[in-house]
This record gives sequence, C-alpha cells and structure tokens, in this order.
Amino acid sequence: MRARLYARVSTEEQTEGYSIDAQRRAFQALCQSKGWTPDYEYIEEGKSAHTDNIRKRPVFKQAIDDALAVKYDVLVVHKIDRFSRKLKITLEYFEKLGQAGVGFVSIENQMDYSTPTGKFMLVMQGGLAELYSDNLSQETKKGWAERKAQGLYCGLLPFGAKKRNKRKSKSLPVPNPDTYTGLTMAFQLAALGKSDRQIAEALNGKGYRTAGNQGNQPFSSDTVRGILTNRFYLGELPDGNGGYIKGKHKPFVSQALWDAAQEGRARNRKSPKNHPSHGTLSSLTGYAYCWYCKGRMRTGSTKNGKKRIMCANRIKGRDCQQQSAVLEAYEAQIEAYLENFIIPNDYQQKILEAHSKLEAAYDDSEKRRNELLARLERNKKLFRWGDIGEQEYIAEKDNIEKDLRLLIPPQKDVKVLDKLATFLANVAQAWREADQGQRNALGRQLFDEVWLKDKQVIAVKPRAELEPFFRISYDEWSKKFECAASTPIGVAPDTFC
Repeated sequence: MRARLYARVSTEEQTEGYSIDAQRRAFQALCQSKGWTPDYEYIEEGKSAHTDNIRKRPVFKQAIDDALAVKYDVLVVHKIDRFSRKLKITLEYFEKLGQAGVGFVSIENQMDYSTPTGKFMLVMQGGLAELYSDNLSQETKKGWAERKAQGLYCGLLPFGAKKRNKRKSKSLPVPNPDTYTGLTMAFQLAALGKSDRQIAEALNGKGYRTAGNQGNQPFSSDTVRGILTNRFYLGELPDGNGGYIKGKHKPFVSQALWDAAQEGRARNRKSPKNHPSHGTLSSLTGYAYCWYCKGRMRTGSTKNGKKRIMCANRIKGRDCQQQSAVLEAYEAQIEAYLENFIIPNDYQQKILEAHSKLEAAYDDSEKRRNELLARLERNKKLFRWGDIGEQEYIAEKDNIEKDLRLLIPPQKDVKVLDKLATFLANVAQAWREADQGQRNALGRQLFDEVWLKDKQVIAVKPRAELEPFFRISYDEWSKKFECAASTPIGVAPDTFC
C-alpha cells in the first residue's frame, strides 16, 4: 500500500505552535504499524480549511488530483479537520477518493477507509454529499425566505449593484458607479441584436469584470446570459416557486430597455433551447453507452419538452443503427432493476454509524464561534489602542461577522439519519424521488457504465466496490425467478417456495 500524508497548518495555528512535525511523526508511526510504504508527504502551511474553494489550497488540490490519477493507494491525515473543516466539502472529496479507489485514514478520529470494506463505506459516504447538501440548504433557505418576504435581496449582489450602506444588512442595493455604465451597455448591445459572446468581448475590452458569485473574472457568454436574464435589474426577486415578487430596491434598467434586450436576444438566437441535439444534464449523462457502436449516449429534448437519449455518433452522421427513445423508458427500467438491489442490514448500520462519527468529528461549531468572538474583541482593542486604522478595523470586523453568520450548527436532527436509512434500505425509492441532477449523482455512485440498445437497458457495469452487493441482489432475484418458473399454475409463488 502506497500511503501519502496530507498535513496542514493555518497561519493562526502556526502562531499557536501547531506542529507539522507532529503530523509527520504520527504518519510514519501509522505506516510502520500497518506495513505501508510512506510514499509522499503533502505539506500545506498558512492555509485555512474553512474555504469551499480548493484552489485556495493548491497542495490539497494536488493531493486530490494525484488520487484521481491513482498515484497512491491511501491518503492519511492526522485529524479530520486537517482535510477540511466543512462536512459538505469532506463528503464531496470522499466521493472523489471513492471513485479513484483510494482509501482514507484519519489517525486521531480513528477512521480507517483503507480496507475493501472501508472503501465501500467511503463510496457510500461520498454519495451522501447530495443528501447532506440538500438538507443544509433547507436551513439556509428559511432565512432567505424571510428576507424575500420583506422584499430584500438575498446573497451576493450582481454586476452593476452595490449596497448603499455596507454595515447594515437591510440596506437596499443601488447602482454601483464603477460598473453601472457597463451594465446598461450590455442591455443596449443586446437590444441591438449582439450575441452574448460579442457583449462579453465588449465588456472585457472596457476592463469590466464579473461580480457576485462569479468573482472577479473576465466575462463569458454564460455570465452575460446570466445578467441579461436576471429580473433583479427590473426590481424583482424570485419567490422560490418559479415566479417573481416585487422587491424593495428600485429597477436598474427600464422595462422598455429590458424588453428590447430580450427581443434582440430572441432574434439573434441561432438554435432553439429545446432542439433535440442540444445536450442537457440528465440522470444518465456521462455513463450511458451505445450497445452498437460503443460510443456515448447524449441527452436532448423534444419540442414538447420531453428528454430523449440518442447515440452521439449517430448524431454526428456516423454509421450506427441505435434508435433514440424517451429518457423515462430507460429510467423506469433502472428503477425496476434497483428494486432488487440489496445492501445488507449490517452494512447499512455500519454506514450510518460511520456518518454519525464523521458528523461528531465536525461538532466544533461552538469552539469556532468562541474563536471568532475572541478575534472580534481583539480587533476592537487594537483599534481602541490605535494599533490599526479605521478602515482596517471595519474590514476585519465585517469579515469576522460574515464568518459568524455563515457558522451553521452541526446537523443533529434525527430526520437526516432517518432519510439516510431509508435511502440505504431502498435505493429504488431514492432514485424515484430524486430530480435529474440527484439521479445523475446517485447513478454515478452505483454504476461505472449503463449500456443501451434501442429502447432497452441491455447491461450495467456496477462500481467495483459495489459489485458484491449487486451479485447478492442478482442471486436473490435469480432464485425468485427460478422459483416462479417452477411453481404449478394456480399456486401463489411465495406459498409454493
């Protein structure tokens, strides 16, 4: 087993004497006790693990990239918070490690996912990322719903807008003098029939950069499309049900300019959104293959909005006899197949226990809150003593208060584990209740490949870690089939068996 260490210490922890050497010693001792080869050490100093963006942690990113390239067999950390301080991020990257077949060990938390059983647990834990994320987002949406009910904007402000008063959370958005001219230019160019790409080039040429969730990046056709279809600029807010409500902020563009821009974009649009060849994410995107030519299958939409699956090679004009079919037909077959998929009860319990253990390892929200409050008090004293200026004091205060608002208590609701238990006991039900994105995530966790022949799912290749469970399920199904086939006419199969 080729083992690699990921060791991390943030700037604050460096000042507190948190030792990289201690993490190295623990790693070497673990390798010696297990007979592993200590292959490499990823050392990252001065980086926080509170971020969602791993580009801010280049060494961590390299460790994950090397795992995906299968350059080693198991990744070791001294404690789970060295890997990440956010449970959602940990689950997301557990999924990536599981996909690569790379194990994971946290020494202090006594988590060992390096065995075949452990790797299976790692795969399933990673598959819970979507469930955890959805549950967490529900809590966030409660606060957003209250702000929307008051007509207040939620989230980072889009391009061309800024808060009137940064210190007040209920301050209404107003035009940003630095970027508002660029915003109106984008709508005016759209009204003239310019394409989204042409508008992006014009904005970049004037030195403008994106804002909000997009960060400070050059414009692309996608980011321009997001601006020109954002009804925030009309003084409206999404109501959460697919509609819009009147916001308290004033419109940034007139209704006439908005309408002209939409008409210009409609005239300029070269291919309709629902054209059958327009690829869209579906439950089978990325792992569905054509039985005839062995190429990938592509998802499109018909004029009535139904999704269809078709052979990508045939779309390109190559010789393939694959027939297209509505996506629902294949999904129904996969659902029926999953009805017989069994995860044994003892494994279900192990996964639930592992998930609870992982959550417990992240139950440091109170400690983190106290740290932030102490920083807030220290910042105030430094300003009072004259060691820092007013601008530096306000900037640091805003950053700390933002972190405090984002600090979400760990999930202790038993409903989360109940939902997870239901998912493990009945994978078909999880498939049935999921939307397209969630089905895609679930399908990728279960299958490496799904093979389609005309209107049938002809074969599946399960993930290597899950193959034993598919084999158990197949054997159980075969027994039932053989029993039903040998049952005398007029006798209930279950009774006869």
